[in-house]
Parts: sequence; structure tokens; C-alpha cells
Amino acid sequence: MNNRRNNIIICLIIGLCFLWTGSGYLTWLYHLMGFYPTGSVDVLTEVVGYLFQVIGLFLSALLIRQRHALFTCRSGFIVIALFDFVLIALSAMATDGSFALLFGHGMNLFHGLVAGFYLMLLVTCIPQQNRGIVFGLGYGLGSIGSWLLSLIGNGNFLQSRFVLIPYIIMIACTVALFFSLSPNAQTDTEKAIESKPFALPFLCLAAGTVFLLSLVKNLGFYFPSADLSDSSVSLEFTRAFYAVGLVAAGFISDKNRRYGAICCLAALVFPFISLLLAQDVDASAIIWIISYVFFGFFTVFRVILFADIAGKTKDSLFLAGCGLLFGRAGDSAGAFIGMLLSKHTVVLLILVTALFVATVFVFFAFYQKMYLPNMTSKQREEALLLAFEKQYDFSSRERDVFELIIKGCSNSEIAGELFISENTVKFHIKNILRKTQCTNRIELMKLVSR
Repeated sequence: MNNRRNNIIICLIIGLCFLWTGSGYLTWLYHLMGFYPTGSVDVLTEVVGYLFQVIGLFLSALLIRQRHALFTCRSGFIVIALFDFVLIALSAMATDGSFALLFGHGMNLFHGLVAGFYLMLLVTCIPQQNRGIVFGLGYGLGSIGSWLLSLIGNGNFLQSRFVLIPYIIMIACTVALFFSLSPNAQTDTEKAIESKPFALPFLCLAAGTVFLLSLVKNLGFYFPSADLSDSSVSLEFTRAFYAVGLVAAGFISDKNRRYGAICCLAALVFPFISLLLAQDVDASAIIWIISYVFFGFFTVFRVILFADIAGKTKDSLFLAGCGLLFGRAGDSAGAFIGMLLSKHTVVLLILVTALFVATVFVFFAFYQKMYLPNMTSKQREEALLLAFEKQYDFSSRERDVFELIIKGCSNSEIAGELFISENTVKFHIKNILRKTQCTNRIELMKLVSR
């Protein structure tokens, strides 16, 4: 019962954090559109803004590694959350574009620190088998919350300064939820953490996989602000569909991590769909909706992947937010390249295809190491023998005799082991040699070795 209560509380904490940080980002984006052309806004938000989030996540990783206590105490969270709110307010009220930009990038940095905080909670307080749905549902609630906020004031509430009032209320509610967590929630979980960390080459492969997946995804579509300025797309409404992908991905991931990984790879079909529909002006809203649904699978996979890695040892806890870190870096790089090549659809399609192939190779190299069990030499030998027996259609008794032949047993030893006569043993050996087209045991052993 206590675990379920903590699961719900942390789900709400994640949802509220994503609600105020995600909505604050949208408020800043709308505010920038009053100072800069849409093309510049795309670069400033989806490239530079994302990079500042990466910096924030990197700082959170450093702080967790050097000052672990800071990310497990309530006062640390309160300080970071309040700084985040102040920067949201300053970026939304700035009367000069340069100041709006400056405060907005500071806000994004603190968004990264806030994310490091709640992802740390996800690792240390949530059992591995529940992390997908807790995170997916939390982010889903945040996405729907942004849409509901936007419905106030004829759809312009996120663009007004009055939106700062619900932001500070959300932060206060998050702090209250943080205080209501079970005092032993983190301690109990950390006691159960295993002792063997992942090797550096594996971590590099995991980081590369997340980066490439995010890069290819954003190459196909980077949420252009021009679609918002001409009112062809309702950003908040399309973000509500993000919740669908998030919850579905969270549920699938907890059901089976392999299924979640494969669904994420399958979602890479989206860049090709978006590039094919890019020339159709009327398809903008459809592309935004499909993008957010697919993006849910990327978000859950990259976060849960590194949450599981971070949860292996206490020394690995600093990796809790690295899935989002490498994902945001890929988002930024993909958006930047996509903007540069937006007028060259054929070149962009060729690049996406080439990177897609590279991503598939890297993904399956990682998938094999992460999700396929590592066989011992004995297990591998048993698997090969089983495959050999199936290939030559041995009967159940022929398998018994064959396995004893492989061990070097004589006919009399096989008879004694299986409680059958030597003539019966000879009969089964004759059938085995006939099926494998061997003339004697020596040829059979050579065939097995090959």
C-alpha cells in the first residue's frame, strides 16, 4: 500500500513539474514570437533552448555525483523550483527581446535541473517494473494540463502574464507532494540496488542509440513556429495527443522492456511520413498530432532506459537524467539540420534514410547487449546441441543417446545410464548416423563440431 501511495505521489510530482516547465516553455515561445520572426524563434527555442536544457541536465548529473544529498533533500528542490519560476516570470514579462531571450535560456537551464530532480526520484523511489507507467502517465497528465490551461481566456491564457499565477500554485503543490512522500521511500529502494555497474563502452552505445533516435526523429519534423503564427495549428491541442503516446509507451515498456524498445524503433517511420506530407499545407495539424503521438514512444524509451541503468548501483544514480540529456541533444541537432535543409526535401530525405540505416545498426547492437541474455559457454553449448537435434529431427530417445555419445560414453555406459539394452542403444545410434549421413561416431563428432 505504501509503495502504491508513493507511486501515485511521484507520478503527480512528475506531472506537475512537466506541466509548469512545459507550459512555461510555451509561454516563452509565444512571447518571443512578438520580437523575432518565426524562423529565428525556431532556432532560439528548439535548438539553443534545448541545448540549455542539456546543460541543466548535465549540471544535475554532476551535482548528483558530487553532492548526492542535494538531490534527495526537499530544500534543494524548493530552491531550484523557485529559481525556475522567477526565470519563467522574467522571460514572460520582458519588454525587450534580448532580455526575453536571456531569461528564457536561464529558464531552460533550470528546467533541466528540475527534470534531473524528478528523474532522480523516478529511479530511487519507483520499482523498475512500474517506472514506465509512472513516468508516461505523469508526463501525459502534464501534456493534458497544458491543453486545459490554454482553453482559458479564448485560447490565449498561456500567452498572458496571468498564467504565472497557476505556475506558482503548481510549484507549491509539487513541494507539498514532495513533503508527503514516505520518509523511507528512497532509503528502502537504494538498499535494493545491485552492485555491478555497466561498462563505459556500453554506456556510450546507449547514449549513441538515444541520440541517433532523437536526431532522426527531429530531422523529419521540428515543430515549426510558422504553423502557429498562421493559426493552422493549435499547439496545446496537438500536445494533448502527446499523452496518448506517453501512456501507451509507458504501459508497453513496463509490460516488456523489449517491446518498448522495438516500438520506439518502429516509430522512426514517422520522419518519412512527415517528409512525404510536408508539401501539403492542409496536413500541418495532422503532422503535429502524429508527431506528438510518436514522440511519446521516444520520450519514454530514452528516459526509462537510463533510469534502469542508473538504478543498478548507487554510483550510477547520476545517470538518471542522461536519457533525457542525450535525447534533447539529438532533438536540438535534428531540428537544426532540418531547418537548414527545409528547402531541400530530396537531400533531407536521403540524409534521413542514411541516418535511419545507421540508427538501426546501432540500435540492434545496443539491443543485443541490453535485452538479450548473455549465455555462459555451457548454456551456449546446450543451445547449439538442441539446434543440432532439431535440425536432424531426432526422437526423444535418440536425443538422450546422442547427448551421451557427445560426452564420450560407450554403448554399455549409455545402456546403463538409460536403463536400456545395448542392442537398443545400437539401434538408436544406427538411426542417428542414418539421419546425419555419418558412417561412424568419429564423423558424427566432426559434424557436431562444425
